Amino acid sequence: MVAQNACDMGVDAYFVGGMVRDILMGIEIKDIDILIEGSAIDFVQKLSECAPNVMIKSVHKAFNTAKTVINGLEIDFASTREEIYPQSGCLPVIQKTGCPVCCDLKRRDFTVNAIAVRFFTGKNELKYELIDPFNGSDDIKARSLRVLHNKSYIDDPTRILRGLDFKLRFGFNFSENDKKLIEEHLKSPDREGLSIDRIKLTLKKLFSDKNAKKAYNQILENNFYKIWCDIPSFKHEWAQRLDEASSIFNVLKEEIFLKAIFENELYSDFLIQNHTENFEIYNQYKNLKPLDLALHYAIFNDANVIFYFQKLKDIKLDISGDDLIQQGFSQGKALGDELSRLLKEKLNSIERN
Repeated sequence: MVAQNACDMGVDAYFVGGMVRDILMGIEIKDIDILIEGSAIDFVQKLSECAPNVMIKSVHKAFNTAKTVINGLEIDFASTREEIYPQSGCLPVIQKTGCPVCCDLKRRDFTVNAIAVRFFTGKNELKYELIDPFNGSDDIKARSLRVLHNKSYIDDPTRILRGLDFKLRFGFNFSENDKKLIEEHLKSPDREGLSIDRIKLTLKKLFSDKNAKKAYNQILENNFYKIWCDIPSFKHEWAQRLDEASSIFNVLKEEIFLKAIFENELYSDFLIQNHTENFEIYNQYKNLKPLDLALHYAIFNDANVIFYFQKLKDIKLDISGDDLIQQGFSQGKALGDELSRLLKEKLNSIERN
């Protein structure tokens, strides 16, 4: 249907990017991306007029892209485009859409993602043509990460982090030339155009799976933190506890690792006290959310916070203030003191395993 519509409109359609990479690697496809050598919005609008099973979810006129659902599958359509980076780290500016596919492919991050497959109809059958101008398929076989030009990491330093993601997920390694380019960029990175939100968005994906601890350690070991700062405030010794804390406190890995990197200084003045009574431990942590508790444990290696979370935080009195009033207590300090005494008694009766 898509191929026939492309033929009828006189444009070429391509599978592109990560989808093609995953097919060549023999792994499950997560996203379907189709590139149109023309206007993607015009293409899907024409497609929806011809086929009732095509639903357009949204269009982005500035980028000439469209999100669709076809036969229950989400498919993203994009127009081929050329881009430039006015400043290191900033978002690219589109110069032209509807350009030849090879012009679009050369704006990609790595050669392994700069591969397309043209699909078209011929003699009543669907045919395919591999478009691989940068030999990305060879780099997939070699598990090698190569950028398409020597200014690539300057244009977009987050590509370093995306490369680390490919390394940890798929076993890729940066080529020798790329290692030199990265090292050179990190010596004196230009951060003026770099948005910290872009960094966080890239790191969020990096920390969202089982490789979060490895990614965190490699960011420190390889000085990748220099993409956004000169001296890291987060430490190697936290890595294992951050990983553990995700399960203990039931928080997302990407949330706790990001918080450890960008918000750890909020905890620098927290006073660690050697409490011996459960009631004291309860009062110290009762106002903290699970994510704060998790990060507190990771930073300070404080076993009391785990004890509080697992044993103390849900302790409630079996008696209420109204019950005490019925027993003769008056509202005021005496009532509050008695409730506090009862809670203290109950909390202090809880034993550690």
